Amino acid sequence: MVVQALGENDAGTTPTQEELADWAQQYGQTIPVIADADWELENRFRQDNGIPSFSLIAPGGEVIATDDWGAEGMIDSVLPENYEYLEPE
Repeated sequence: MVVQALGENDAGTTPTQEELADWAQQYGQTIPVIADADWELENRFRQDNGIPSFSLIAPGGEVIATDDWGAEGMIDSVLPENYEYLEPE
């Protein structure tokens, strides 16, 4: 599963569900967007203090790559056999 986490809104506070939905719509996101209160999730994986960052976590919770945009090309390698992509509606 791919998710996107937002740590704060324009006011510097945790985004509300409405703000997350608006952000996803504005940027055409087709993956779940979740609130990351106090950057708790992001801080576990970010290494260079830059945002956004990209980390890859395999099924079962194995961390494959942290703060590595090159990991995007590794997604297929960690998917279960016989995985079928669902096209966005």
